[in-house]
Amino acid sequence: MAQRWTGIMLLWGIGVLAAAQLGKVAALVPFLLQDLGLSLVEAGWLVSLIEAGGASLGLAAGLVITRLGSRRALTIGLVLLAAASLGEGLGPGVAALFAARLAESLGYLFIVIAAPSLVAALAGPEQRAAALALWSTFVPAGLAIGAALTGAATALLSWQGVMLGWAAAAMIALSASYLLPHDVGRHASGYVMPGRSVWLLAAGFGCYTAVEVGFLALLPAYLTEEWGFGPGLADGITGGASAATLAGSAASARVLRRAGPHHGRGVALRLVALGLIVPALLLFAAFPPNGERALIGAAGVALASVTLNAVSGTAPAVVLARLADLVQAASGRLPDMAAANGVLAQFDAAGSLAGPPFLGYVASRWGWPAIAPTAALASLISFGLIVLAEQASRRASLCAAPPISAPNTR
Repeated sequence: MAQRWTGIMLLWGIGVLAAAQLGKVAALVPFLLQDLGLSLVEAGWLVSLIEAGGASLGLAAGLVITRLGSRRALTIGLVLLAAASLGEGLGPGVAALFAARLAESLGYLFIVIAAPSLVAALAGPEQRAAALALWSTFVPAGLAIGAALTGAATALLSWQGVMLGWAAAAMIALSASYLLPHDVGRHASGYVMPGRSVWLLAAGFGCYTAVEVGFLALLPAYLTEEWGFGPGLADGITGGASAATLAGSAASARVLRRAGPHHGRGVALRLVALGLIVPALLLFAAFPPNGERALIGAAGVALASVTLNAVSGTAPAVVLARLADLVQAASGRLPDMAAANGVLAQFDAAGSLAGPPFLGYVASRWGWPAIAPTAALASLISFGLIVLAEQASRRASLCAAPPISAPNTR
């Protein structure tokens, strides 16, 4: 058991390293603007390019990884991360930087598809839900660590030196990955398309991601513009709100581990309801209509923002935990999870890309309070799609179950 969790924690650490690549470029934007003469639009594309790969190639990458095997795909992903950071640090200009970032997006995609398949295989049925709930925290943890370490390193190194430091970290992670058992993550015999339940679950998760990422992207501007917070305090509240999702994920992991695999569906739906419906209601406190601004106040808005993120952290933990069960119910085996992870990554990335501009349009067209009903509706749609996914999985498992033979009365 201890050896299994050592491997799971190593995979989580690799995921955190991959997610740190999301935050490192955002922290380096001021230096890139000054040294390379990038425009704000170009800098924005450089930051978001790592998600563009997932939004366009998630399913395709999942099918390829199904054939390659998750163990081999993880190695490829880490090699690409290391090579991309080297290219970013040593490249001769803007074009080289964008090319390296594109390679980095592919490495990130391979890791976030392959690693949870390996986590599920290592954990076994009894611990799988808790292990995948832990895995679900890799993005907020990686974003925070990536931004913090990059920001601290710029006090000592040039931005090129920081990139080379991330290349060294990827090489260390690549070496450590050889400590993982070699009998997990073997390739499947062919391509298997994910079932209907996986597509519904992924679509629901995409709606959740659009709300979550859009909310966090706009929160600093909202707090500064509408409530008079200073930029530093607004960023601090946003960081606290993002980190608060870890609390919800940790609570989900504990509940799912206690429930065990035999009660997964019922417990999962209750946790998802908590993680989507309660934050939908709290949105109306975070973005109060004009008549209730005095009642809630700036402190109340900040508290509601952090609280709704803490509660919403239960949702991604459950989605990741249930994905393995849905795949196994449909196909009876876990190697197919790589393709399902690809679908999930595609909807996740699409939601991350679409959420900020969509909610930004809503706020600019109808005012900040309009975000509350819009995001709440998206959260309810997310919940509905996840419920439909569970129903589809239940029907699939019943159809796949062998018929019960009549008792022999002779």
